[in-house]
Amino acid sequence: MIDKTSWYYQKMSAICLTIIAAGIIAAALVYTRALMIPLVIAIFFYTILTQMTEALHRRLSFPVWLALTVSILFFAACLAGIIYFTVNSVGEFLKGAEVYKENLLASTADIVSKLTQHGVNLDQASIVGYVKSLPLFDWFRNFGSQLFSLVSNTTLIILFIIFLFLGEKKIIPSNPNPTIQEILSNVSKYLSVKIMTSLVTAVIVWIILAAFQVKLAFLFGLMTFLLNFIPSIGSIIAVLLPTPVLFLQYGFGANFFVVIGLMTATQFTIGNLIEPHLMGEGMDLHPVVVIASLIFWGLVWGVPGAFLSVPITASIKIVLSKIKHTRPVAELLAGRIAR
Repeated sequence: MIDKTSWYYQKMSAICLTIIAAGIIAAALVYTRALMIPLVIAIFFYTILTQMTEALHRRLSFPVWLALTVSILFFAACLAGIIYFTVNSVGEFLKGAEVYKENLLASTADIVSKLTQHGVNLDQASIVGYVKSLPLFDWFRNFGSQLFSLVSNTTLIILFIIFLFLGEKKIIPSNPNPTIQEILSNVSKYLSVKIMTSLVTAVIVWIILAAFQVKLAFLFGLMTFLLNFIPSIGSIIAVLLPTPVLFLQYGFGANFFVVIGLMTATQFTIGNLIEPHLMGEGMDLHPVVVIASLIFWGLVWGVPGAFLSVPITASIKIVLSKIKHTRPVAELLAGRIAR
């Protein structure tokens, strides 16, 4: 029988070793981020394509090879369409750069003039000169170069997806591992609901912006779709993202506040009322754990880590729940204190 001192020693040793192992794993994830991020993204795309292939095969009786071909072609067409419309949208905005710059200068001068009338003395010439020197449109051009870099990384993602399919003996396995099946089921449900609600939100936002003739409407719709995958803060960023362009076009007029109000109402209705109803129990993660995972994966992998934080953490939780010694940790991640 182990005495109390030995038990505490083993417990502390296990905790210390776990902390050291976690630090080593985190360092390895940071060091290998250039390779791991495309790999993890490819795995999630592979999960979506597998589910599409399975649905076409079982529900519509497509042959497996045809179902897989249709899924891949649909994915490629969506990707090509997004790239084309995004590049075209950025190009159209940059064509009117001088007009927007004049609008910005006029709005700045008007604000300074109104502040001066209310007793706030400001040097209008120096403020306008400072605004002129801001490299606002260089930032958009830099965004274009970053977008090109992202597109170039898709080649690596596509290669990973191809190797994942080639590595499968059967695309639709008859007796999958229960743990893997649970992970795929949870991730698939999360991605399906998230893709559907994010797509609806993005389309509505695009319609609102297009109705008010806001430049970069398609790009902001696309960013809304992507940002909605970031828990909690993604929808807030999606609403704030178009505000600079709205200000450049309309200043602080009625159109500015109407567009912001409509986008906020859309995000609130879909994100807080419709999505929780469709998601059900969701990924079985406590809200505090969701925020903590967002911070952790954001620090480790940056923006891609923020996008992937919830499904990665949920997958880790499922694996932990299958191991006896780590089951209490899985229960803690779900917000249940194991006794």
